[in-house]
Amino acid sequence: MVLLKAKEIYLEEKVLFNSAIAVENGCITAVDIQQEQSFCGDIIDLGSLKLLPGFIDIHVHGGNGYDIMDSTYEAVNGISEYKILEGVTAFCPTTVTCDTEGLKNALECIKQSKDRGVNGARIIWPFIEGPFINILRKGAHRAEHVNEKPDGSIYDLIESYGGKLSLLMAPELNGALDIIHGLTGKGMNVRIGHSNADFETAVEAVENGSNIAVHLFNAMEPVSARSPGIISAALLNNGIYAEIICDLVHVHRACLELLLKVKDKDKIILITDCMRAGGMSDGEYSLGEEAVTVKNGVARTLNGNLAGSTLKMIDALKNLNDNFSVEFCDIIKMASLNPARALGIDRECGSIAYSKRADLIAVDDNLNVKFVMVDGIVKKSINML
Repeated sequence: MVLLKAKEIYLEEKVLFNSAIAVENGCITAVDIQQEQSFCGDIIDLGSLKLLPGFIDIHVHGGNGYDIMDSTYEAVNGISEYKILEGVTAFCPTTVTCDTEGLKNALECIKQSKDRGVNGARIIWPFIEGPFINILRKGAHRAEHVNEKPDGSIYDLIESYGGKLSLLMAPELNGALDIIHGLTGKGMNVRIGHSNADFETAVEAVENGSNIAVHLFNAMEPVSARSPGIISAALLNNGIYAEIICDLVHVHRACLELLLKVKDKDKIILITDCMRAGGMSDGEYSLGEEAVTVKNGVARTLNGNLAGSTLKMIDALKNLNDNFSVEFCDIIKMASLNPARALGIDRECGSIAYSKRADLIAVDDNLNVKFVMVDGIVKKSINML
């Protein structure tokens, strides 16, 4: 049993001051402990740090020189170790559009890595981003592997993984709405994006079970006077969560301001969409099979399309906190409780509460990550106090 003391502890609806929580067998067993003299166990005093729920990145392709499409345990484990450095305690390893064999290999590797266990952030389940996208909104995805006629191959991919997963679907594709309805009815998480869907089709996708719009504003039709599109549907419909890449490159500040003013704060999810170059220097990299150049930390394909990001989750929080009028408690939820709720795993993680997983981080006043715990285990690679 471990007692964690901190100056501030951020719960779902309030902040505890100069308090403590207890952790045992990987779970939170008590909250707001004031009498440490009666506690039997180890005590970790975090001093003036803020204790937060661990972040959940539901859209991440790579980092630290690794890509999920490398399809090796070394890559998946290396990404998991990199993610804890930015405060992420759980993540969805995310694929990119490629041939069927490549996708199946990546999914098999993710499954084996999850079963074996990784040393850093915990694997939730994979997110298959592509090939079922609109080729006009492919972004950095390879055109030759895009599949605009979704069919039984979707079910083959799901069967190859053998468990719950997330999958991207452009809802305007022929038969896509029926597929969305069928997959979500079986417990799968279906997101929409890389799409030219009109407003009505996007709303239908939500009605059929889709509940996340992928990296809002990016790789989708812009809003116009008579074509509000998927962006407006996501802004106005609280049945869907909005992913956002808050690196101040992918999305203009005015669009971020619009999102924050229009969308319920509980329906916004911070993601990194980080690729192989995360944590690395500028240079030549790849996103799946696509060649990528990183300059000043911005990743682009050879034709100039943005190719994921090099964003750290903690920096996304800093960008919101420093540049916009948003309550800090709301910002924390965008990186923890909101993604947990969107995936339906909020009973086990996403906030500091009794019986939930002890996925915890501590930050200083400048939002530098100083401490990370995953499933009650302190990660030694973090720069401790």
